[in-house]
Amino acid sequence: MSIHNSSLSNAERKADPKPSNKNNEATESATILMTGSTGFIGKEVVKQLGGSQAQLLLLVRSESKARKALNAYGVTDFSRITCIQGDLSAPGLGLSDADRERALQANIIIHAGGTMDVTLKPLVAEQIFMNGAREIAELAEEIQRTHGLRHMIHVVGFMSPYGRKDSPSGSSTDEDRGNKPNRQRSLLSRYFHSESAYEHMKFEADRYIRQHAEQHSYALSVVNPSTVVGPHPTGITEQTGGIGMMIQAMRRRRMPLIPGGPQHWLPLVSNDVVAQTIVFLTRDRNPSGGTYPLLSRKADSPDMKELIRLLAAELDVSAPRWSVPLPIIHAAMKAGGTKISGIPPESIAFITKQEFGVQQTERLFQRMGQKLPEVSDLLPYVTADLDYRFSYPSQEDLPQGWTRTRKGSLAVLVHEGQGEPWVIVHGLMSGADDMLPLGNALWSMTGNPVWLVDLAGFGRSPVLRNEAKRKAFTGQVEAVKSVLEEVQGPVHLVGHSVGAAIAAVVMQESGRDNIQLAMLQPVWGASKDGLQRLISRFPRRMLQGLLSRMTPQQVAAQLNRADASEINPTLLEGYSRRASSGLKSPRIAGANADLFHWIQSHPYDKVLQTNVNAQCTLMAWGTTDKGYARPENIHSSVQHVELPYGHQFPLFHAEETASLLLKWKMNRSERLN
Repeated sequence: MSIHNSSLSNAERKADPKPSNKNNEATESATILMTGSTGFIGKEVVKQLGGSQAQLLLLVRSESKARKALNAYGVTDFSRITCIQGDLSAPGLGLSDADRERALQANIIIHAGGTMDVTLKPLVAEQIFMNGAREIAELAEEIQRTHGLRHMIHVVGFMSPYGRKDSPSGSSTDEDRGNKPNRQRSLLSRYFHSESAYEHMKFEADRYIRQHAEQHSYALSVVNPSTVVGPHPTGITEQTGGIGMMIQAMRRRRMPLIPGGPQHWLPLVSNDVVAQTIVFLTRDRNPSGGTYPLLSRKADSPDMKELIRLLAAELDVSAPRWSVPLPIIHAAMKAGGTKISGIPPESIAFITKQEFGVQQTERLFQRMGQKLPEVSDLLPYVTADLDYRFSYPSQEDLPQGWTRTRKGSLAVLVHEGQGEPWVIVHGLMSGADDMLPLGNALWSMTGNPVWLVDLAGFGRSPVLRNEAKRKAFTGQVEAVKSVLEEVQGPVHLVGHSVGAAIAAVVMQESGRDNIQLAMLQPVWGASKDGLQRLISRFPRRMLQGLLSRMTPQQVAAQLNRADASEINPTLLEGYSRRASSGLKSPRIAGANADLFHWIQSHPYDKVLQTNVNAQCTLMAWGTTDKGYARPENIHSSVQHVELPYGHQFPLFHAEETASLLLKWKMNRSERLN
């Protein structure tokens, strides 16, 4: 059976319905069979469906692993979720008789399953995508025949040629597909060709399901996400393929040329927008189906030259100036360039010159009551998150109770609680994750909310930009102030090292009288170490490069030189390894270099000059710190505490530091009462 142009299914032959919003929402109960529920898009769909009355049947290979993955993503209510064990690549989906009966109770199918791996071998890609399409289609046919399938929603990449006005006929059959295109293609054309088996089989699955929906008369909506990035507002992108491959190459300074040039672009969409679209489609009472490319118009999106420039700025590397046609880049990668760039030739397949018809998508979003969101504002957070993942490839899962989010303009780790929050700002060569032991101890002792802040350019926070980048310290102050703007009542602000100096100025400039400040080993003067003073005078790029080459052993040696107290070897080794890994990122190394320069060249001499601020402030000083001198211009009303430790005591003595902070809080409360 052939498909001709836009006449792709019953759904495609119908005109898009007029905006009707809630009037078109399904009122009868929905039972949704879903594949790909633990994928990057799927987990967000399950999360967003959590507030509905729909019953979810999730096809998973392992129920325990699926529950763990969903739970880590924030899905905690499984009362309407049933996991059925199966495999897209297995005959009959590998379902038991009982699970197949459960699957046949569905009246909506979301087919979003399949591995995101552009390097899949042809046989593996066919087993996953084509076998999965055939088996899901067979279930759809049986459901349609027995009690009616309300809606099939298929998620397939935006480069699929099917469903467009100029789409191919799709008349090829299983027999003539195989390797025939490869046999007909010359050696030269194969060498310059960029379509992967992953793409090819996904598109063939798209064609197959469209044909099947036409033949068996059920409504089919095809959702075509462009390259998918993390959700608003955090941009957390666990799927490191796609744009992540370019970011990996750029951070390693292995992308000397712009792939494609100003005529090309890389369409992007966030996974929460994809999920919103799918969830909305599940609620249609009388779905008409259609094809919905999820991307902005090309004219409203950055071209490749602009995109690479934006990524380079976020990664703190130099942007390439010259562009090269994609076929030449693809050929160079196949000839050995992959070993240099670290990315496979298939990775450039998502860069395109094409414009996509998004009128049907825009009409759908009108029905949803919104516009297709732009990704531009999210891109700095996506870039920082992916750079962080590449910097810490062996990162562990967060301890229970902690979530990653965004406060103001910065990435923040949050543990919810009751009462006045603790907002903790880290120091040099560290990040929010390094403050987790202190955060855990504070939460355990107080039950208060705890926010661990990544300074701009550190951890998962984007770099400072424009004027703020040239004024690193004041830019960090403004960024932390944006975090505190999300706290309406009193707050305990804690800063370590240069983070203490930043926190002190935040308190001073905020104009608020409900901030209590704890400065832990505050630094706003040059180091006592002559070598560090010398290095801190180096030009920024040179200092950035020196920091990026620091080994874990060198980090540990520097700490031991600056700290006369004994540090737990296990804690020291873990910290040194993390610090060295983080500094491999030009972004993180650059942010550290900027603050090293500030410490050396621009000591802040106007901290805590008001009596009101000073009376709300604690300074804790480790007396064995051989790297920095105790600040001399501390107001006399500041409460002073000494500890027999060195500069990094909040990291290596978290319990004692938390006890100190709690005692200070209680003493202050008693004085106020």
